[in-house]
Amino acid sequence: MRIYFCSDIHASRKCWKKFLNSWKFYEADTIIVGGDITGKFVVPIVETRPGDYTATFMGVQRKVNSPKALEALKVMIADSGQYDFITTPDEYRTYQGDQAKIDTLFRRLVVERAQEWMAEADMKLRGTGVRCFVSGANDDFFEIDDVIASSEVIEDPNGKVIELEGGFELLGMGYGNPTPWACPRDIPEDALAGRIDAAAKGVHDLSRAIFSLHVPPLGSGLDIAPKLDDYLRPRVGSDGLEMIPVGSTATRDAIIKYKPIIGLHGHIHESKGIKQLEGVTIANPGSEYGEGILDGLLVDVDPHKGLQRVELVVG
Repeated sequence: MRIYFCSDIHASRKCWKKFLNSWKFYEADTIIVGGDITGKFVVPIVETRPGDYTATFMGVQRKVNSPKALEALKVMIADSGQYDFITTPDEYRTYQGDQAKIDTLFRRLVVERAQEWMAEADMKLRGTGVRCFVSGANDDFFEIDDVIASSEVIEDPNGKVIELEGGFELLGMGYGNPTPWACPRDIPEDALAGRIDAAAKGVHDLSRAIFSLHVPPLGSGLDIAPKLDDYLRPRVGSDGLEMIPVGSTATRDAIIKYKPIIGLHGHIHESKGIKQLEGVTIANPGSEYGEGILDGLLVDVDPHKGLQRVELVVG
């Protein structure tokens, strides 16, 4: 069985489309997004007068004045993992200073794109026989779980154990340890450990278990991220950015305790790699979603020979 695994695509239209085609390109039986499927920013596109639009995107003011140019701008925004919002100057002013209204708009746009993605997955994967797994992770609102559940073809392994081909089992966990941003699924380490332990009780054969735990193990080398100051800005020292391990003790303890055949992780975009943790292969494909680059892992497992291949790929 060949698995294609990626994570942290954060609403990038281009990355999602690549993911849905990954099974063909890599000849995979199973494809997985290990969480964080939603984006972080809204880009207002203001119609200053009929047919003329302006938006500030990636720090650049962009003006378009044709339907074709407007659509190209919207695609550019979506490919980067952001959400466009077409509005008027009067409507735009009603959002200024009204955080509750902004939050409501953001949640609506997040859910709408996720719904579009599920419909696209159903259309492209229906009848192919490919197993597709997608779950929300620490950055994703809980409403996303219901959207994923609406899909005909996508399965959500979050907090579950799902049987795969050849007697292998997939355990998923999208919750993570606390971050400075207080994300929706950030929970204390002991609570995360409890959730992993509860799910692990459903595993029949740990030697064939594949653990998709969103946050990498603490100190594993897959969890190195910039150290932040009190204003959540990366700290810069004499040698450049200060980097520190920010992974999870609960994930680390679970890998050591249960010794799955492999640990698949995400969360830390800067720390792609394949490592060993007390004899267990663990891997993080990293993420470059903002550039529309899909970082992934190929994992080959055999019912008789076990783990045969783990390889970083970029598409």
